[in-house]
Amino acid sequence: MSLKRPLWRAVGLGTAAGAAAWVFAQWDGALRLVLLLAIAVAWIAWNLPSLGVKLLDGVVHRLRAYHWREAQGRHHAFAGVPLQVEDDGRHVWLGGDGLKRVLASHDSDEVLAARHAGRWRRHTDGQLLLRVDAVVDVLAQGPGRMDPRTIRLRRYLEREVLFPAAERRRRRQAP
Repeated sequence: MSLKRPLWRAVGLGTAAGAAAWVFAQWDGALRLVLLLAIAVAWIAWNLPSLGVKLLDGVVHRLRAYHWREAQGRHHAFAGVPLQVEDDGRHVWLGGDGLKRVLASHDSDEVLAARHAGRWRRHTDGQLLLRVDAVVDVLAQGPGRMDPRTIRLRRYLEREVLFPAAERRRRRQAP
């Protein structure tokens, strides 16, 4: 049984927190350190509120950036399903997992790759990526091509993914 990466991260974080709590409990100076930090924070908050607010704002900003680092730059979603979209400069790639969720498909990655023969690759983390132009072709010619959801997905991919990528390439090549 394979656990997903966020679960492994949570297990590792919990283990590290438990180990740190145990080490902290064994250390005689732990209470003095906590009191010193609490007094320093209270002094900054009382005497230098603008500095305290700036420090707190900086900490919150860094924590937010750390939390969203994997999703940064990925702003694509269809029907509430986030889509992994990557542009490598030549082609635009779509994550197979998101496509399967949008289409409510239970096909394996191998079946999905076979439908998009020669126009798929694996990401460094092993996830299947499909060329968006190939996905649009398959959606336009597949058996459920007249399904309203399939039509909306195809239009979304053409308008919100392929067209902006083509414009970026065109602007990059223009003198």
